[in-house]
Amino acid sequence: MKQLFCAALAALAMYGCAMPNTTVQSGQGRPTLRVVGAPPQSVLVVDGIQMGQAAAFDGAQSVLKIEEGPHQVEIRQGSRALLTRSIFAAGGESVSIEVSAEQPQ
Repeated sequence: MKQLFCAALAALAMYGCAMPNTTVQSGQGRPTLRVVGAPPQSVLVVDGIQMGQAAAFDGAQSVLKIEEGPHQVEIRQGSRALLTRSIFAAGGESVSIEVSAEQPQ
């Protein structure tokens, strides 16, 4: 009986000593990227990964959520790079890339 009582008491003590549950959140969301003036059929490439049609990320339809830090952004049409830019995104900011006809090929 004494062993059963000790076992029950030990189980109750362990149940009450659960590890604390904590979460950490910053006050700001992830940074976003929007592409303005992308021609039809152009593709957005971020850090070497195709994200989809560049015009879809114009800010009106949607934006691309990216991680904080440096990124290499390209707007490609076929095998041709229309724009290549290095950006740094931080703290929930919205980074805008504008594609224009005057940019070097």
